Amino acid sequence: MKRKALITILLIAALAAASAQIQFSEIMPKDARSMGMGGAFRVFSQGYSSFFGNPAGFAGSTNSFTIADVSAWAYLAPTSENLGRVRQIIDGSATDTQIINWVGDWMVSNNGLGAGASVGGGWVGKKGIAVGVTLVTDEVASGDSLLGSKLVSATQANGIIGFAYPIDIGPVWIKIGADGRVFYRVQSDPTTGWPFGTLLNDVLNDSFSPSSLNLYGGYGFAADAGLVAGIGPAMLGFTARNLGLAFKVGSFTAQDVIDYNISALPFSGTTAAALTPTYTAGLGLRLFENTKFEPSVYAEVDDPIALFSSSDILTDLLTSLHAGAQIRILNFLNIRGGLNKGWYSVGAGLDLSFLEIDAAIFTEELGAYPGDKGRSGLSVQAAIRLGR
Repeated sequence: MKRKALITILLIAALAAASAQIQFSEIMPKDARSMGMGGAFRVFSQGYSSFFGNPAGFAGSTNSFTIADVSAWAYLAPTSENLGRVRQIIDGSATDTQIINWVGDWMVSNNGLGAGASVGGGWVGKKGIAVGVTLVTDEVASGDSLLGSKLVSATQANGIIGFAYPIDIGPVWIKIGADGRVFYRVQSDPTTGWPFGTLLNDVLNDSFSPSSLNLYGGYGFAADAGLVAGIGPAMLGFTARNLGLAFKVGSFTAQDVIDYNISALPFSGTTAAALTPTYTAGLGLRLFENTKFEPSVYAEVDDPIALFSSSDILTDLLTSLHAGAQIRILNFLNIRGGLNKGWYSVGAGLDLSFLEIDAAIFTEELGAYPGDKGRSGLSVQAAIRLGR
């Protein structure tokens, strides 16, 4: 009886500890290349993109050195009216009342308001060895009204070492890869966030106090793995990301960040946190590769294992589907389009020797089904890259 009681107590304690963990989702860059294709191109990523996608993409045929890859995005429907409002806010011609009314409209429309950026660099060798560093930040305010809106801020720095290996079995080719990451995460509470309406009012009235904005911070380790297999131009693949252990986070404030008070950043804490694992499967078709006209099509689904137990497989499939296409012309012009969980996206890019420039307009689904709650935005990306 004592043994059964002890086991029961331990199980209850384990469940309590698991439920007490703060779950942090990975901060994925909304880079113009993938967002222009509906958020696809994670499973079939290549080179530098594989630091955020499938480590199997490290198995390339050439060396690639990314000196700098910079992306910036904004969550704002890119209408002429909205762009005009932003211009007035930036040049100072908008009144406080106008700003509050406009931001309230953006909240009510469910599009939300926010921005993010990523920067990084790395080496991906033709022998499949990859080393990189990345930094991604994302800040989003959302809610059904300005009064009830919340702002969630998340930033993560990563140091990554990966390896991939190609295998040829007759006409079938396979690439398998894995990487390990050490990261430092800074995050507002992902559940409660910060009261955005209050913050906006304080900023407009010059009474904003960064010391009131609490943050979590801590470091941890995670691993990613994946494979891609194909016959000729047809491909299928799978990747699992954020396979890591729980880590501890401590608290500090935004004022510490503003004051460059590095010593305030916690490297240990008492609050348990964990990255939420993600799984993605996909199908791809890349035709006439390395020619002057190279079309490709990709379809990827999030959490494919859950689809097998779904009671409405069609709805759940559309809710997790990222589909996109790219046409590469004359080895330097890229035209893209996609479907991101039921919403359209478009993009284009130029590859000029060692300089790459890309842009995209996208909408992503935040609700329970396609067309439920879309959030639109635009993304721009530039990279200095030697090799491909």
